[in-house]
Amino acid sequence: MRKIPKKIRQIAAAISLICAFLILLVPFLLMPFETYALILNELLFTALLVSLVPSAILDYLNQRWLRSIEKQMPALVRGISESQETGLTIVKALEKVVEDKLVRPALSEEIRKILVQMSWGTSFEDALRIFKKRVESPIVSRFCALVLEASRSGGQIKKVFTATSGFMEEMKEMDEDLDSQMRPYLLVIYVAFMIFIFIAVMLVQSFFAPIEGSKQILTDVPIVGVQEYSDFFYKNMLVSALTGGLMAGKLGERRTAGGLKHAIVLSIIGYCIFFVLIPPNWMV
Repeated sequence: MRKIPKKIRQIAAAISLICAFLILLVPFLLMPFETYALILNELLFTALLVSLVPSAILDYLNQRWLRSIEKQMPALVRGISESQETGLTIVKALEKVVEDKLVRPALSEEIRKILVQMSWGTSFEDALRIFKKRVESPIVSRFCALVLEASRSGGQIKKVFTATSGFMEEMKEMDEDLDSQMRPYLLVIYVAFMIFIFIAVMLVQSFFAPIEGSKQILTDVPIVGVQEYSDFFYKNMLVSALTGGLMAGKLGERRTAGGLKHAIVLSIIGYCIFFVLIPPNWMV
C-alpha cells in the first residue's frame, strides 16, 4: 500500500481523456456517418469508462493509503503520549511506537521516514513539516500544526501530545458520525437515478412505441421513430450518471474525485438496463 503521487494521477487523467477523445474521433473519420450514428451511444459509453476508470482506480488506491494513515493517527498520538510519560524523548517514543507495532503500515513506514530524517540531522520540526507535505491530509495537518506551534512557543511537547490524543479521538468520532449521517443521501442519489431509468423505459415502451408512425395532430407529418427518443434518454442517462456520481462523492467523501467510482457504477447499471429493455440502434 503506497501513495499515488498527484503528478501520476494527473498524467493518468490526461491520457485517459485523450484516449476517450480518440475513441470518438477515429470512428468518425473512418466510418460512414450512418454507421457512426448507429454505434454513437456505445462509443459514448466506452469513452466515458475510459476517461473515468484509470483515475478512479488511482484515486481509490491513494485514498486507501491515506485513510490507513488517518485512522491510525489517534493510536500514534496515544502511543507517543504514553511513552513520554515514562520519560522517553520524542525520538525514542516514535521508535517505541514502531517497535511495539502500535501502528501498522502505511503510518509505520512514514514514521520510519521521520526517524531516518532525524538521524541524518533533520530537526523534529522540519521532519514534521516534510511529513505534513508528503501526506497531505487534514488530520495530519492539524496534528503537525499543534505540535509545531507548541514547539515554537516553548510549550512542553509531552503535554501537547497528551491533549492532542483526546482531540484526535474526538475528530475521528466526528468523522465517523458525519459519514453515517451522509450515507442516506448517497442512497437518495442512487434511487433518483433508478427512478429516472424507470420513467425513461416506461415512456419509450408504453408511450412512444405505440404511437410511432402516427400522424401528428392537424398535420400529415408522422411522429418520429422511437429510436430518436431512446437516444435522447440514453444520452441523458450518461449525463445523469456522471453528475450524480460526482455529487455522491462530494456528499459521501467531501471530495468530487471520490465520486468517480459512483459515476462508473451508475453508468454501467444504466447501460445494462437500457441494453436489455431498450436495445441499441444497431440491434434493431
